[in-house]
Amino acid sequence: MRREFPGRPRIRSTAGWAIWVMLAVFSSGCVALVVGAAGGAAGAVYVMGKLSEELSYDVPAVHGAALTAMKELGLTLSEDRADTVSARMESEFADRAHVWIDLDSMGESRTRATIRVGLTGDEVRSRKILDAIKQALPPAGSGRPVVEKGAANLRVSLFYPTMR
Repeated sequence: MRREFPGRPRIRSTAGWAIWVMLAVFSSGCVALVVGAAGGAAGAVYVMGKLSEELSYDVPAVHGAALTAMKELGLTLSEDRADTVSARMESEFADRAHVWIDLDSMGESRTRATIRVGLTGDEVRSRKILDAIKQALPPAGSGRPVVEKGAANLRVSLFYPTMR
């Protein structure tokens, strides 16, 4: 014999549980992270004022392209630190909007570029900087192919630059 407690609602169906789980997930703030992680494989993702994209080049190649892009956009660097695993660059636009560019190695020949413009983020300017960086990268197929290990298969990428 089941005992009912007054004042406590019971969830009687699978649909009820599904609704509660969805409410918990959507109200927790983790959805942006899940959507961002899913979209990261497809291209650039703009979340919380930062634009991120994973590029098929090593950090030194992306750093060199970022230096070229900043010069083409007329931005002078106030900070430029780089090694083979990461890089950090800072600059600002004429209207004093600060620019941060972070490059992090995601493995051999993979780099995550993260760009933020201004304190709260400016997506249009961030995308303009990212597009300039991608334009300054060596063209696809200019280097030797690199095998990238995927979860289920192997694929060949021709984006590996010749500079090392």
